Amino acid sequence: MKIRLLGINIQRVVAWDRNFAIMGFADIALPAIETTLRGVALARHGGQIIAIPPKVPGAKPGDLAAISWNSRGEFASKVCDVILEGYAKMGGEMPPASPERAETRANALRRLSAKPSHQDDEQDDDSGLRRLLGVGDAQ
Repeated sequence: MKIRLLGINIQRVVAWDRNFAIMGFADIALPAIETTLRGVALARHGGQIIAIPPKVPGAKPGDLAAISWNSRGEFASKVCDVILEGYAKMGGEMPPASPERAETRANALRRLSAKPSHQDDEQDDDSGLRRLLGVGDAQ
């Protein structure tokens, strides 16, 4: 199915540090079925870029959408590719390779792995507890 990009509105301030961020909204044409979809969202969700179907103006959360698709399906992938190509041509900012949150997590994991697995800091000494309870070979 041929998909044409008619126009795109780029979000200039994208919150890349969040799990979900809208990058822009596009209008696309599907000539084979003589249809135009306005307000298709290009978003980054969980590190992946996806295309989200347009929302009905004035719809409340939980209302059924007029149009829906599997945002990780084949059609959504084709729509996403077309919009992403136009987004890049129009100078849209691409997501950073490693979001700040992921870098922070990676740094924390690196610090934890650098610690020795067992440090002899004499916190294993339970003789005081044994003496208090009157069990074992407490002195």
